[in-house]
Amino acid sequence: MKSRIHRRWWFWPAVLLSVVTILGVWVGVRGLMAKGELEAAMPIAATVKSQVLAGDSASARSSVKSMASHTARARELTSDPLWRVAEIVPIIGPNLLAVRELAGITDDVISGAVQPLADVASTLEPATLMPAAGAISLEPIEEAAATVGQSSKVVSAASERLRAINTSATVGQLTSAIKQFNGLLAAVGPALASASELLGIAPDALGANAPRNYVIVFQNNAEARALGGTSLSFALITVDKGHITLGNAVPAGFGNFAYYQESVIPMPDGVSALYGSEFGRAMSNVTVRPSFVSAAEVAREMWKRQFGTGVDGVISVDPIALGYLLRATAPIPLTTGDVLTSESLVPLLLNGVYTRYWSDNIGADNSAQDAVYAEIVEKTFGELSSGSLDPALLTSALTQAVRERRVLMWSPDEKEEAVFASLGVDGALPKSDVKIDKVGVYFQENVGSKMNYYLKQAVSLGQAACRADGKASYRIGVDLTNELPLDAATSISPSILGQYIREGLAPAVQRMLVMVYAPPGSQIVGATVDGAAVPLESFHDTDYPVAKLIVSMEPGATSKMTIDVVAAGASKKALEAQVTPMVNPTTISDLPLDCATVAVG
Repeated sequence: MKSRIHRRWWFWPAVLLSVVTILGVWVGVRGLMAKGELEAAMPIAATVKSQVLAGDSASARSSVKSMASHTARARELTSDPLWRVAEIVPIIGPNLLAVRELAGITDDVISGAVQPLADVASTLEPATLMPAAGAISLEPIEEAAATVGQSSKVVSAASERLRAINTSATVGQLTSAIKQFNGLLAAVGPALASASELLGIAPDALGANAPRNYVIVFQNNAEARALGGTSLSFALITVDKGHITLGNAVPAGFGNFAYYQESVIPMPDGVSALYGSEFGRAMSNVTVRPSFVSAAEVAREMWKRQFGTGVDGVISVDPIALGYLLRATAPIPLTTGDVLTSESLVPLLLNGVYTRYWSDNIGADNSAQDAVYAEIVEKTFGELSSGSLDPALLTSALTQAVRERRVLMWSPDEKEEAVFASLGVDGALPKSDVKIDKVGVYFQENVGSKMNYYLKQAVSLGQAACRADGKASYRIGVDLTNELPLDAATSISPSILGQYIREGLAPAVQRMLVMVYAPPGSQIVGATVDGAAVPLESFHDTDYPVAKLIVSMEPGATSKMTIDVVAAGASKKALEAQVTPMVNPTTISDLPLDCATVAVG
């Protein structure tokens, strides 16, 4: 009996070895097959992206379907009982577990987010969302909102699951794949969340449940204000179930709006000292402070007092942005004989009308100029809402205008305002974070002129470690150049030259207020104008220290300023600037900073 047992001792190890071998082969083969399926799926993603950008939604759906078949197969190959048993084996087990989780998450993203988005892609194409005959169809927006919202939740959940995968014992190739996929979801997730929020508010904003009234503010950058320019004119847009109606353009001057002895909204802390009577009292100055929230609140209240109409939101646009948008339209003829194009609108609106209507009768000149403004507003609105647009060009133009802060939006509804903030159209004061300190550099014309059409601006930023406490020293350089011709006193319209006599200046001298908003918690310690140190008054706007300088430039002259700031903390950050959008683009460059020249405060 002992002999028989002795002879058969090898049986059970042999069985175990066979099972392990079979299990290893089974898992190995299926693992290679799953790897192949995932590798086959990944290149299709680039194809889908190209097809979506090209507007080929049918091909995109087909490609996503193929992609989904690969990820579903990879999930199937890594989910059988033998695979799960192998996950408990030391060394290889953590890798198998990670592969299964990666395959499952990938399949969830493709089937639960990418595939539904591909199915609804045709309804999200710019051509579908463009206004036609003065109306925007709400159906595709409402349909897309549900799909994008659900897809956003899927991607968000997938990101959390992916971050939870334990990669401490996984091989490098697998760890890299998980990291790469996590980076992809991290890039896509916020954009998808923003799209979901935007589509979520869009139907109500377009009057799906009740008509909406929006005041449009047209800024004139030839007479700079912190947010862009003086309020050129205004109009009321009413949107009812997607149908858009434009009211008459209302110029800011000539008694169309009352002047108030006190601000129509409460002044934020420090604003009274900084802006005095310019804030909150005149419709033409709603953009004097570089916060579109306060500008919109002032415009809303003044419109209501003047016309008795409730306002559901305020939108600002400047002529440069309108010029961008006209890239997507056919040329627009005016009754004056002019033809509006993306190239001709800004020279006509911000300079040509002042030269054309030049007489001894300033009132008549202003009326003629306002008539041209009104026709331009009416004709461009009609063209942009007609549906005869190039969607790709319009999207590109709008993106550029938003990036340059030339289109701003405000809503009293907190949810809608949060979406505007996420899109970068809320016109907020500069926002610093743990990685970036952001300063604001803002300009205000100070002669009541339209001479900023001839102004060139440059901003430079420098920083250095100059202090024992570790706080960075920042320097903001500002150069302004008056490009009016030397004979401007006789060759340029008085409507352009402004109130130089009242201000005690020679004609064509550009006088500018320059305001630099330093990050909250920082300290402004010094300033120079044209190489000479100048004293600074202590100004602030809420939590922001503010430097306020006044400079004058004769035709052809340049004024150079520097402002020195000590950072709030010792951590090293990048330095960026938010600048008033002017007629001519502002160059932003690096500024070498020598600690020997830094003010210490």
